[in-house]
Amino acid sequence: MMNCRLPGVALLMMGALAAVAQTSAQRRPNIIIILADDLGFGDIGGFYGGEAPTPNLNRMGEEGMVFSDFHSNGPTCSPTRAALITGRYQQRLGIEQPLPTNWDDEGIGSKDNRGEITIAEYLSREGYTNALYGKWHLGKHPSANPILHGFHDFRGMTCGCGDYFAKMDRNGYRDWWHNDKLVFQEGYATDVITSNAVEFIQRNKTKPFFLYVAYNAIHFPWQTAEDDELETRSEGGDYTGAEPGPQSKLGPHKPEEVPAVVHKMITKLDEGVGRILNTLKEQGIDEETFVFFASDNGGYLNYNRGVWPKVSSNGPLRGQKGQVYEGGHRVPAIARWPGKIKAGTLTSATVMSFDLLPTILDMLNVTPPDANSPYVLDGVSILPLLLKNQPPSPRVLYWRTPAQKAARDGNWKLVTTRAGESPELFDLASDPGETTNLAAKHPEKVQMLLSALNKWEQSVDRKRR
Repeated sequence: MMNCRLPGVALLMMGALAAVAQTSAQRRPNIIIILADDLGFGDIGGFYGGEAPTPNLNRMGEEGMVFSDFHSNGPTCSPTRAALITGRYQQRLGIEQPLPTNWDDEGIGSKDNRGEITIAEYLSREGYTNALYGKWHLGKHPSANPILHGFHDFRGMTCGCGDYFAKMDRNGYRDWWHNDKLVFQEGYATDVITSNAVEFIQRNKTKPFFLYVAYNAIHFPWQTAEDDELETRSEGGDYTGAEPGPQSKLGPHKPEEVPAVVHKMITKLDEGVGRILNTLKEQGIDEETFVFFASDNGGYLNYNRGVWPKVSSNGPLRGQKGQVYEGGHRVPAIARWPGKIKAGTLTSATVMSFDLLPTILDMLNVTPPDANSPYVLDGVSILPLLLKNQPPSPRVLYWRTPAQKAARDGNWKLVTTRAGESPELFDLASDPGETTNLAAKHPEKVQMLLSALNKWEQSVDRKRR
């Protein structure tokens, strides 16, 4: 009787195995976006030539694609984050500056922005489990909390910066949350964020997930993991002075010590990336996971108009955080997806933060809002670039701050004041450091880009429908 039953059992087992194989083949990829804070183009090692040792990021680049012309949508924190999670120019959300540290700040939760569709909301509709660990900086008001915008689990800060140990904002108020409740987590913030991310991967390895790991490193206050014995902020009070010391937003170190401190912060960030990548391998989901690493803007070359010495490095690029020159927004970026993205690829394609959302929708065959939608995407899918090394079609790209604005068309870049005065024109192909102003030699190109900028501004500043 046993011999008679074996074929049936075998067939059932074969069918079950086939079903498992089919499910595995059809499983949608896990998505991990790792965002560093204020990390300059020349801060990490490997391709970017930084002095800080970054073996894990170097390995990620060797196993994936390294970008030489990736740009944050803004030269400061909140604007880039708004563009990243909506796939749209941040100006459409009215978020063009870092959001302030107060509870009147609704940010993405404002009445005008409640219709915006975040990357987490898109993926939630597709059955993904979504988490954010680290820095939000898109609003401190309860209406802006990440769990109201597509994330199922949030641990971290809502403000732009915070003490790495006390978990307080620059005004001395506690700002470390689990969803919508203040829940303190002891430890160095970079390590805490990494541990939260690792635990999330372990819990959700059998189903598709979206993990947004938003480190606050290397943003001030500049503190190393060894600084836990130094005095940190006490609760209450306004700690915004520019002098070094325990009650300074800049951290406990003297100005001349800051570069070495920043290197240690970068090393700890790199260790976090390594732990996340190693966890994917340990859990057997390495080839099912797309990982993208970038910075939210360029680094500080100095702080407070030179009172502090060099903090970070933007390599050969002109400018720094807060400016629309290349040093303010051209940042390191690496994509990794074993078996999909060819290892050791270097691309010079021009890409922006807001391209990530449409790329992920393309991965999942999700149709984005059409051209008639008030929430049409401004970014484009770079999936053909990732999988086939085919760059996106030519387009004009834009940056704007309260003081400056810029437009990029191919290798030509225009930088001007907010009023459109004193235009500068650069050929980035031959002059990536923006040292030679060619405006007088190419007035027609200047006028074309100024006209394009004006039309773009009218488009993004248009009253909401």
